[in-house]
Amino acid sequence: MPVIDRDRWRVLEPLLDEALELTAEQRAPWLEALRTTSPDVAADLSMLLGNDESAERRGFLHPPAVASLAGMVVGAYTLDRPVGHGGMGSVWLARRTDGRFEGAAAVKLLNLALLTGAGQARFRREGSLLARLAHPRIARLLDAGVSGTGQPYLVLEYVDGRRIDEFVRGGGLSPAAVVALFQQVLEAVGHAHANLIVHRDLKPSNILVTRDGSVKLLDFGIAKLLDSESQTGDAVTIEGNRMLTPEFAAPEQVRGGAITTATDVYALGVLLHLLLSGRHPTAEGCRTPAEVVRALFDVEPARLGLGDLDSVLATALRRAPAERYQTVAIFAEDLQLWLRNEPVSVRGDSLSYRARTFLRRHARAAVAVAAGALMAGAYASTVLIDRAHVRRALAEATTSARKAAQVTDFPVAMFE
Repeated sequence: MPVIDRDRWRVLEPLLDEALELTAEQRAPWLEALRTTSPDVAADLSMLLGNDESAERRGFLHPPAVASLAGMVVGAYTLDRPVGHGGMGSVWLARRTDGRFEGAAAVKLLNLALLTGAGQARFRREGSLLARLAHPRIARLLDAGVSGTGQPYLVLEYVDGRRIDEFVRGGGLSPAAVVALFQQVLEAVGHAHANLIVHRDLKPSNILVTRDGSVKLLDFGIAKLLDSESQTGDAVTIEGNRMLTPEFAAPEQVRGGAITTATDVYALGVLLHLLLSGRHPTAEGCRTPAEVVRALFDVEPARLGLGDLDSVLATALRRAPAERYQTVAIFAEDLQLWLRNEPVSVRGDSLSYRARTFLRRHARAAVAVAAGALMAGAYASTVLIDRAHVRRALAEATTSARKAAQVTDFPVAMFE
């Protein structure tokens, strides 16, 4: 098999993951569609998939090792059942069985295929990053170690919840309720940024909502440390850069550019747009990762017709990192201003705009004042009309009295 260089693998890896999740019937038309847009990429994928099928026929690594893990003891916990699987490892629901106390946890095991120096270093880094974080919106790290089979593991807080997109769809939430829920996500990401950690993989499957409506942020597997410590692990950083979710990746991630807090701001903008509309801002209708990446640079994010909220989303989704919100706190503040019907920072400062937001913010008072003005006007009109009627009546009475006096004076004059 020809050697695939690092840049080529960066393109192929997410596509290969997607292809392996398809059935044989789905894979053929998927590859055919990819050939029309990227024939070289499709050829490399066909070769890799062919090797995979050949290995499968030979029974290589079959049955999967993960199937035998139920019941395995990892530290103080016994694995019960798998609850998730990602690029770095599998996640298991586990029970504490050391007799000290009872409880459930999520145990993340590094994939056997990643038991290399770089893979283990990245796994250790995830544990180190989680140890820096202590926030009610982030799943806690409880323990870490190496299993009897030599697999590194992390013991994490188990979160019994639903994906945030499923929670929003099932709850029929209003835009204001969605934004209020999303503010919890911003709290968690803001805490990570305050500790110099960029998540780099913010997406619905990594954000759960519990039954009481609390958000929990998960999976810092490809997170990046922004301080000087990150400079000591360049190989690990390169490995992490290759792992991304195309639908939520910022342009600089795809291009291999510098990763900053603005990278997470872009993913948060995509997430909020998806929660509000049920549609991706640029990749709606795309069938392959290649199409998703192309749309990222060619398609302008769709507007939702939500007034100032559209301006907030447009700022979070700028392609150039310097043009986005530079911090999650500023993003959250504009959303809070929108919830209060106050002017947002990304709109102009004109008198007419501020007047409109003032009227929206004080709609009841404005209606009351307008109603009072109408009533006062009506009262004034009534008074003026009544005054005219009184004057007319007085004039008529005066005329009638004058005529009566003349009628009375006439016969008196006759007798005189």
